[in-house]
Amino acid sequence: MNLVKKAMAVFVLLIAGFAATATGEEAASLSEMFTKGTASGSLKSYYFAQTFDGAGKNDSEIWTYGGNLKYVTGHFYNVSLGANFQGSFVGSKDDKDNKTAGSMDAHGAVLSEAYLQYKLSETQLKGGRQFVKLPLLAGSGSRTIHESFEAYFISNENLPDTQITAGWARKYQTRTDKSNYGDNWFVDFENNGTGTPGGFYDIGADGMYLVYLKNTSVENLEIQAQYADVVDAVAGFYADAKYQFPVTLKPYLAAQYYYTNYDAAASEDNYLYGVKVGMNISGVDLFAGYTAAGGSMGDARVFRGVGQGAYYQYTSTTKTAGAGAFEADTDAYQLGAAHTFKGLDIMLRYTDFDNPAANADLQEYNLNLLYKFSGYFKGFTVSADFSVLEYENNTNDATDLRTRLIYTF
Repeated sequence: MNLVKKAMAVFVLLIAGFAATATGEEAASLSEMFTKGTASGSLKSYYFAQTFDGAGKNDSEIWTYGGNLKYVTGHFYNVSLGANFQGSFVGSKDDKDNKTAGSMDAHGAVLSEAYLQYKLSETQLKGGRQFVKLPLLAGSGSRTIHESFEAYFISNENLPDTQITAGWARKYQTRTDKSNYGDNWFVDFENNGTGTPGGFYDIGADGMYLVYLKNTSVENLEIQAQYADVVDAVAGFYADAKYQFPVTLKPYLAAQYYYTNYDAAASEDNYLYGVKVGMNISGVDLFAGYTAAGGSMGDARVFRGVGQGAYYQYTSTTKTAGAGAFEADTDAYQLGAAHTFKGLDIMLRYTDFDNPAANADLQEYNLNLLYKFSGYFKGFTVSADFSVLEYENNTNDATDLRTRLIYTF
């Protein structure tokens, strides 16, 4: 299929989405369940470029475009259905070392959401393919293809200011069929990918069970915790608490804790703790974070969760996601500032990772810019992320530029 035909295919999908207009109301019949649904979606154009130091390394750049179309039916006897179709196409690429194979180089389409949802009073059941965002189970949306999961949840909010969720995640949909992440070794990733969007791959032999709790009953205090168990592989626990002081500068103090229990006797259990502080001075958010992983050099890393969105540590970054913070005996700290000016969001971060292994220390600089249009161009957002990586071994130094133009309807 040539470029024009691909663009027309995306255009037809979007027109179909606009035609499926409705209100998401309670339906009086099965047919009304579908006519009273809601449609939404997006058009995307992403350009990523990377440079690498060191002999024999080639720079990389890629432009992809695509989007998504989502449809959710109205409610019929408290039941609703949802589906979300994603497409990604490669417009141009110069990537001799295949640096984008596991993240951006996806050419095709995938049905990422197809779920049934039932809600009665304060209890909700949701099962099937769906986007998930929890501390230990989260899909990334930073590339053209948004990661998804096949999962089944039951949630309840009967207790005041409290949400309790229990569930089972069976499969993990990656960005491309060449995605492969060593810290999610238990996922049955594709070994012979051809460059299409990722499929839904088994999470271990029997999936991952989880329980999640969030509570805001104490004024200015938010607490959340999650337990997750990848059967016969690893179990993890995560908890954090954030207190916002009720004073002018809006200072806050937050703390977090990870604990990992490996099933393999050869892998020692491990932990990570972190603290974060911040305040707002004249409209500028200033913050500082610190994390420390337990164990000694060579020990098993801390389990961060499943999915490339599961980076909740206080030293997360743009390019590397701060993955190095989970390595045994690694200390990391981050200093940052953020400000919004006339629709432009600006954030600057400096993060330092002190890894005990030789030549493994990293300093990462991130500049993130996001502008949301209004008026006639409402729905458009444009963003640019620029990162500089400086390693103790300077032959690994690199830069990373990510630009995105998105129209959401």
